[in-house]
Amino acid sequence: MDKVWKLVKAHFTDASKIHVNAKDVKTEQLSETSFINTWLQEIEGQLIEFEMKATLFYPLGVAFEVLEGPFIGSKYFVYYVPIQDENNTTKVIAVGDFKSAYVDNDDKLKELVLNNFESVFAEDVTYLQNIQ
Repeated sequence: MDKVWKLVKAHFTDASKIHVNAKDVKTEQLSETSFINTWLQEIEGQLIEFEMKATLFYPLGVAFEVLEGPFIGSKYFVYYVPIQDENNTTKVIAVGDFKSAYVDNDDKLKELVLNNFESVFAEDVTYLQNIQ
């Protein structure tokens, strides 16, 4: 779990190193436990602006609110569950209310959100493998 929280806190300072597909990443620290990240990301050949507020609830997880981008108005919580195994793995669970002005089909929205989580979590894992 300590390594997971190092990753979470690294989003304050190293978001562009963690999420390599994000361009022009800027972070505004609001408090010791919250920040806003803005970035550009290419989707279907277009650069789209994203803005997201994150609030840390150590050691439970992180609350997110999408302020700008295709999922504006979405709110979700990512929480971490330690697994007692030989690798000390951590289960990551995301729950929330997702919205999109661009997608009016719930199944398509779910697919887009899950694909986004897969991509983001894969980048998180890569970063985790390289930190001490």
